[in-house]
Amino acid sequence: MSNKGGEGHYGSWDYDAFFHRGSEGHEQRSQHNDSQRDHQRYDHRDRYDHQEMYDSFDLRDFDMRSYHDSRGGGGDYNRHDDYNRRGESYNFGLTGYEGSRGGGYDGREGRSFDNRGGYDSSSREYDHYREGYGSRGYDQSRDSYRSSEGYDRRGEYGSGGAYNGRSHEDSDGWLVAGASRGYSGGDRGYNDRAHEDNDGWLVAGVSRGGLGGGDRGRSGGDRGYNDRSHEDNDGWLVAGVSRGGLGGGDRGYSGGDRGYGHRGHEDRGYGGDREVRQVRDRRDDHREDRGYGRRDDHRGGDHRRGGGRGDDRGYGGVGRDGGRGRGRGGGRGGRRGDRGRVTVATGPGSGSITGSGYENIGSPITDPKLIEEWTGRAGERNVNPDDADLQQNVFICRRPDVGRGGKHIDVQVNYFSVSLNAAPVEIFKYHVLVERETDVEFSDVGQPPRLSRSLVRKVIDAALRQYQSEFGGICVVHDSVAAIYVPSRLQWDSKTFANINPDDFQPTPSASGSNHRTFSMTIKLVEAIVTGTLADYYKNPDVNIMPVLQALNVVACHLGAQRLTNIGRSFFSMRNPTPLTGGKELCWGYHQAIRIGDCKLLMNVDQKATVFYTPGELMGLVLPMVDPQSVNDTRGLSDRDKRKLESVLKRLEVVPIHRKGWKRAIYGISEQPANQTMVDIRGEHMSVTDYFLKSYNVTLRYPYLPLVNVGRREVGKETWLPIELCKVAPGQRSKNVTDVDTAEILKQTGQPPRARQINTKNQVQQAGFENDPYQAAFGMKVDQNFVEIKARVMDPPEVQFSNVSVRPPNGQWDLHRFVQGVTLRNWGVVVTANVTEREVKKFIGVLVDIAGKSSLMIEDRQPYMIHKNQFRGVQIKELMTKCLADLEGRHKGPPQLIMVVMEETSDEEFREINYTSDTVLGILNQCILAENVRDAKPSICRNLSLQINSRLGGKNSILREPLPLVSTAPTIVIGADVEHPRPGMGSRPSIAAVVASMDRYSAKYIARVAAQTAANDIHHLPHILRDLVLAFFKNTNRKPEHVIYYRNGVDEGRFHDILEAEMRSLRMAFKMISDDYNPPVTFIVVNKRHHTRAAFLENDRNMAPGTVIDTGIVDSHRFDFFLYGHNGPLGTSVPCHYTVLHDENKMSAEDIQRLTYFLCFTCARCAKSVSCAAPVYYAELVSERARLYLNEESYNSFAEGSFTSNFDFADLHENLKDSMYFI
Repeated sequence: MSNKGGEGHYGSWDYDAFFHRGSEGHEQRSQHNDSQRDHQRYDHRDRYDHQEMYDSFDLRDFDMRSYHDSRGGGGDYNRHDDYNRRGESYNFGLTGYEGSRGGGYDGREGRSFDNRGGYDSSSREYDHYREGYGSRGYDQSRDSYRSSEGYDRRGEYGSGGAYNGRSHEDSDGWLVAGASRGYSGGDRGYNDRAHEDNDGWLVAGVSRGGLGGGDRGRSGGDRGYNDRSHEDNDGWLVAGVSRGGLGGGDRGYSGGDRGYGHRGHEDRGYGGDREVRQVRDRRDDHREDRGYGRRDDHRGGDHRRGGGRGDDRGYGGVGRDGGRGRGRGGGRGGRRGDRGRVTVATGPGSGSITGSGYENIGSPITDPKLIEEWTGRAGERNVNPDDADLQQNVFICRRPDVGRGGKHIDVQVNYFSVSLNAAPVEIFKYHVLVERETDVEFSDVGQPPRLSRSLVRKVIDAALRQYQSEFGGICVVHDSVAAIYVPSRLQWDSKTFANINPDDFQPTPSASGSNHRTFSMTIKLVEAIVTGTLADYYKNPDVNIMPVLQALNVVACHLGAQRLTNIGRSFFSMRNPTPLTGGKELCWGYHQAIRIGDCKLLMNVDQKATVFYTPGELMGLVLPMVDPQSVNDTRGLSDRDKRKLESVLKRLEVVPIHRKGWKRAIYGISEQPANQTMVDIRGEHMSVTDYFLKSYNVTLRYPYLPLVNVGRREVGKETWLPIELCKVAPGQRSKNVTDVDTAEILKQTGQPPRARQINTKNQVQQAGFENDPYQAAFGMKVDQNFVEIKARVMDPPEVQFSNVSVRPPNGQWDLHRFVQGVTLRNWGVVVTANVTEREVKKFIGVLVDIAGKSSLMIEDRQPYMIHKNQFRGVQIKELMTKCLADLEGRHKGPPQLIMVVMEETSDEEFREINYTSDTVLGILNQCILAENVRDAKPSICRNLSLQINSRLGGKNSILREPLPLVSTAPTIVIGADVEHPRPGMGSRPSIAAVVASMDRYSAKYIARVAAQTAANDIHHLPHILRDLVLAFFKNTNRKPEHVIYYRNGVDEGRFHDILEAEMRSLRMAFKMISDDYNPPVTFIVVNKRHHTRAAFLENDRNMAPGTVIDTGIVDSHRFDFFLYGHNGPLGTSVPCHYTVLHDENKMSAEDIQRLTYFLCFTCARCAKSVSCAAPVYYAELVSERARLYLNEESYNSFAEGSFTSNFDFADLHENLKDSMYFI
């Protein structure tokens, strides 16, 4: 993942495309066993920073994106968005509606559904028993049905009311049960075996009853009833159509007691809100929805075949446990009831589309000079950096209004009101400088060049105790770096305090008499901060309130910093950690920050969890990182192991265990192992191994491991210590988190909103804000209750396919025919896993059939195949090169795709595959795990169809509603992202990625990438933007008349700097094309790395997609809003925070919010909305994938006791620059 998200990160992996596992990277997983396997495979991006679900994890620490969302995810294992830990299965033993439906409607004497929280009822209408199919599923171990004969799971018929309640599981894993229905007739024999269609899409059986009889049956006799569903001609089965008999309902019910019909029909399984709906222009008046979310798209039938009042019985959700269903039929519906997957058509399709959609919008260029410029034939114009247009000042815009559309709801947010009624008129700020004094004992080994934050904190605290009288009893708080604040002015404006001794820095006294290490501290008055500026700011946005906010944040955090382990504005307890692998542990804490709300001051508090190194022997951390068998190998460690070891150990603080001493930071490792590193001790030349044996009588157990340098970096002034003689100091955050660690972290941190809110409130109480003496001294009082605000839920757009359109109420939908399918004529398969050719061919057959139903036509049903067994010992790069060469000789057209079947999740192999295809060969690749090939599941094949179609230039779906501004005039939508190396990745460069839309539908994007020094701005942005704008013209034959620019991952403190720099780059790019071209720009910053969480007041569901917050907790002057773009399947969903910094297009808040929300539905890699707008999502994918293009050529340079690495960045191959290779 990246330093942004999960949510997150890790940063160099596109896990969704690789594994088809990330929750934003494919359709919902279908089987419980998939879910179990997928615990170890997730999307690192939204998983984390996408922060979408696992957002209690401190994503920023580990470069993991939205992860929860999934990425979510995550981060918040968020991107990030999105990693579904339990899958979307409908199987036994999970939660919600997960199992078969059963039980007749005429069973007055028997009892149905039990064993695991069953629906036990003796009432025909199931009115009184509400403890049914709840958190443990809707099981089907039967008691009896009418008298004592019970169910016959084998479908017997007979006079005793035998019943076949056998549910089935289709090949996609979507379990759809046979529901028991009582029917007229004597014996009531019933066979409710739903079946699986060829594509695995099955929702309900189709009743074909005659006059009170069965399938083509007759009235009278045994009246066997067969409710077998069918497959339509296209293979897409959505719901059975009633062909019931006399007076029957949608499934041929007896009489009108529970007939379907539109007036009061009974919709079994997909309820939602209690409200009157319009269904295909008919009123559905007396229906009560239960449990499964607002599934107005899914009706049992639409023919008027019965009367009476029907109740909608909810069947739980895909979530963990069920909320309570209401009214008749009651039982426990799904708490996660809005997680239903199957949607039914709500409108017409678009038909097949071609072109960009701008053919009839705007005007083509006819001027020959302009054509030369816009085709690029005129070359790049030279632009004077001092051009007046580039020097224009850019100001951050103000909020024009707030959004109005959508359903208004009340929510609770993790903010607390802050009162300053008793605050002093002024707060005084002093600058602090902490320096070392001369240390006689350790002067020979030198001192580290700078003091750590933790040491500075200890020195300041020691000085305040040691010189308490000098401060006159005034309460003092500090930021542990360079500032202290006091509520009243000190007696002096500048003073130096010497001979300060931090308590725990006391080494053994030496002969020289120096018995401790001492420091000096100089304090100087900087400014007096007027607290009244806050009130002035509410009226005038030009007032600078940053000084007072900084002061109040230091005051609010001071008590936590004294009691807990402090990292930034987060505080962690080292008690009761959760052990992880490799010398690490997960510790819990909270984040807090003072923020400006709508004309009020607020404190944001959020639960956090972060990985720390476990205090103890350093070997416990080192051994898992290297091959355990190699530590006693006389050859020592490989260079790769040494680089990995140094990246983790660098700056880690350790304490020697062979003698008493203080903490020292590691600055590098030795080139040679301990038994080969020579030192001169009193004129004697010996190895470090011999030195410790002679001096300390210590025999090293691991003499072939390198040493760590805890002295100076200069050659000859190092202080070498054996790794086994060092202990890890407590309170240090970990830099290396493995996949195994992450799986455990996700398991520990995934919490539903209500549980998270409860834990957050407990953290506030334990933090002691109510009795905080520091806050009291500054007149600050924090309320103990969550802030309640108004939010809105915007209506989702209608997703349009070629043959149908659907309106997904939960941000997810089923696949139909693509609006623009492509043909795959020439492709190959490279198998590096232990799968047979027969298994691969079976999988390809399934893929070809399913892809064809979606309009992805795979003409080549027998692709060229290379198996590793044919070329033993040959590297993947050579196998792919041979495959491409052979494809070129097949005379089936240009090679289009190489699919690579991998055995497991190998970082190195995945990097090699993408590096080879993207930069060397210039051909699209598709990686897939061997287990998915063996299973050949339709769900995997459907997801592959999505990705392959988009990569080859097709369009999967479009939105029926117009995109604000984008649909009415030629508009280019740009997403930009800078992915930084996470801690421990050494000197690797940052990766800048920019993507841009190429059509009116926001369906096609292309990307450009560049490597640069670690900086947040994008160095080559003007050239990248020029290239993308010209590509827009090439694809649309229109100049962009408007620009929407989404910039990801900018800290609030850098808003103005980034705005000025990148607006200047945009204007320069425009002038590099044509001197008079200057379209209006809307500049929006996207941030998923925040700590805002919302929860409903009365239930434990996540916020619905489309929920937007733009009042209450947001600054009334700033043009920003929080938006939930996706449906988080687990944990607490994390909204994206969008801030409009500049808006030359003069868009309303409503239009920008709708545009941003609708763009979450245009992601081409999955059949669901994603956590953030598609251009941002794509930019993250591109930057993560581009990190694989770094070709690390490392060489040993131990002049300073450390490795130096040189990184060559390979450019994207020309063949792929106009494709969505990153999907």
